[in-house]
Amino acid sequence: MASFKEVYGHEGIFSIGDSDPPPDTVSEAMYNNTKLDKIAGIHTNEDEFMEDDDDLQDDNDEDEDEIEDKDEDNEDKDQLAATANQPSEQWRPLRVIAGAHQGWVRAVTVDPVTNKWFVTGSSDSTIKVWDLATLALKATLTGHIMGVRALAVSSKFPYLFSGSEDKTVRCWDLEKTDSESGCQIRNYHGHVGGIYSMALHPELDLLFTGGKDSVVRVWDVRSRDQIMVLAGHRGDITSIESQIGDPQVITSSMDSTIRLWDLRKQTTALTLTHHTKSIRLLVMHPQEMTMASADSDGHIKQWLLPGGELLNEFGDADNSKIINTMAINPANNHLFAGFDDGRMEFYDYISGELIQEEISSPLAGSNESPIYASTFDLSGLRLISCEGDKSVKIWGL
Repeated sequence: MASFKEVYGHEGIFSIGDSDPPPDTVSEAMYNNTKLDKIAGIHTNEDEFMEDDDDLQDDNDEDEDEIEDKDEDNEDKDQLAATANQPSEQWRPLRVIAGAHQGWVRAVTVDPVTNKWFVTGSSDSTIKVWDLATLALKATLTGHIMGVRALAVSSKFPYLFSGSEDKTVRCWDLEKTDSESGCQIRNYHGHVGGIYSMALHPELDLLFTGGKDSVVRVWDVRSRDQIMVLAGHRGDITSIESQIGDPQVITSSMDSTIRLWDLRKQTTALTLTHHTKSIRLLVMHPQEMTMASADSDGHIKQWLLPGGELLNEFGDADNSKIINTMAINPANNHLFAGFDDGRMEFYDYISGELIQEEISSPLAGSNESPIYASTFDLSGLRLISCEGDKSVKIWGL
């Protein structure tokens, strides 16, 4: 069996023959102001002996012609402006893994070290490891008895962590995926409800998990001990983010609040109450002290850390636009939002401008394809979407 060193960069179960696609430079849109020359029709009257009423009618006709010309000019300018505002590059589907799971695909994460493989979790209770270049199935992990809702891969150890609706957190050793005894090495028990989110601390050997029981449980990865419980939310924990600087833990909840936690004091340092509806998810920018949150009304809000100042709001409020997933691409500062009806929206993360809208087409046998999970790969060239038609789709520029 491959060693950890081999898994993360040399020969091994997750090594690939094909190289990653070459870096791509995101071109900037160029806008040129175009001024249209107005072409006005000139009407002459050759009959000098027409009656006064006819002269008046001719004048009215000329005025109407001028108005029509102006309307046509304005319409042309509007069309040019709309074309100029479109980005030069659009995200489009590249490949599809049809039947990736036997149920809805609810979670995804990318290898944070080599960017050569990714992991998906499904309502069919299985976890699958895929080659990112070839989309070949590398391993299938079984053990959960209900749907898998959260995944996290360690950048320090060959470990994958999973959280499930069966109330358990499990740890898998990716060096033992072909072992007859299986690769599950640890269980973390303590939650009294399904687990919907998890995060690993970037420096400390800590795992944060949360879900239906409204608390965040903090685990020592090495000893498996629960070392603290962060309590305060009054609804399901929907997202957990962790970073090196303060606040080291940030959570969102169905109680419409975001909490910034003081990990040393094990208390809430700040509560953000700007959302009026349940918050379905929260994502942090990988390279900035900013984050974005989305609620059940379709509101997307951008925040500045560590103080929690509101920076911007994206999109229009629409309670029919249920956002299930978001992802931020640091390569071009695109914010992706995936919706329950299969809609996809791409925003400029800096300006908040909507730059692209798509509909994910359901595969044969499915009426619709809700998007449940998403992530960009480390290069920012590929977007992975996990959907309700049991497929995994790869998108690119």
